Amino acid sequence: MAASIRFRPATPAEGLAELRLLIELPAVRRLADRGLSDQELSLLQQLADATMRAACGRDVPDYFRTDMAFHLGLLELTSGPAHSQVARLVLASDRTRPPEISDYYLMARKAREHSELVGLLADGLVSPADQLLRLHLSRLSASRPASAHFAQSESLSAAGA
Repeated sequence: MAASIRFRPATPAEGLAELRLLIELPAVRRLADRGLSDQELSLLQQLADATMRAACGRDVPDYFRTDMAFHLGLLELTSGPAHSQVARLVLASDRTRPPEISDYYLMARKAREHSELVGLLADGLVSPADQLLRLHLSRLSASRPASAHFAQSESLSAAGA
């Protein structure tokens, strides 16, 4: 008897989004659980605002720089230096592809999610913060160009007794 398993290989963007979830979700949960000090809240809101200014100004390089600063800011509030360094490498590799965002509305929507996330963290809403981060990071892989995706599914066959 033979079994056939069909799967669509993860794209590089999907793989990076999964890595980012593994790194960022625990940090966001810890922040929501413990709450934010006024200083931490102010810092994160400033980073979120900088991302929105870059998006509204249609400055793609600055948007990517401020987006990275926001996500690293989240991680640095909850993680040790080694964790932050790994996150920095993952985030940097997510930015090595040329910026393909030409939909400035999408860029502004993603930037607005930063402020929403800060609000959820400030209110200690773990589950909504978790859901928003998942949605936010899923948009990263969805906004990559189709040429970055594998066009065909692969198939594995296994023979069984």
